[in-house]
Amino acid sequence: MNKGILIAMTILATATLMIWQLWPQAEDSQARHPETVSPSGTTATGRPEQMRTSSWPPPFPESVEERKFVPLLPTGPELSAAQSLVATRDGDPRTPPIQHEDAMQETPTAAELADTKAYQQYETRQNSRLYAAYVKAANEEIPRLREAIVRARDMGIPAADIAKGEEKLRRITAMQGQMLAEHPELQNTATARAGQK
Repeated sequence: MNKGILIAMTILATATLMIWQLWPQAEDSQARHPETVSPSGTTATGRPEQMRTSSWPPPFPESVEERKFVPLLPTGPELSAAQSLVATRDGDPRTPPIQHEDAMQETPTAAELADTKAYQQYETRQNSRLYAAYVKAANEEIPRLREAIVRARDMGIPAADIAKGEEKLRRITAMQGQMLAEHPELQNTATARAGQK
């Protein structure tokens, strides 16, 4: 049985080789010889993209134009490595300065950390400072927002954009009122600071 399969494979390989050798030479002769016969009967030698075969696409698309190289756009001034290191060390001169708080935040003492009631008083002081800072900032921001809204109306800015500013003003005013109602001791600092202006 194995001999039968071996004989069949040998016959198949021989038949394939014979078909390949005896295949019509017409298509192969055009590919082997770069000379083509023109309709007038003269022989002309042409470029490969001008030669055509019926079974294969051309190797290169026909193009009568030459390639055009477009220069790259300028990318801007290039920084040297030394300039880059200087900018890394010294920072960008266009950045705004960092504002540090004048008064450092108060830290609890060892006695306040040991005693629960003393620590609650410390937290109350910290919260009072935070609320007072908000009231102070609101006192400064509310007049600026009112002036900005008036200027926006005079400049003819769309009503939707003005409404955003009015909503911001309303929320800041409401929060300031809520803080003053919940913490009446802030009223004195708010009126004192408003009187200083």
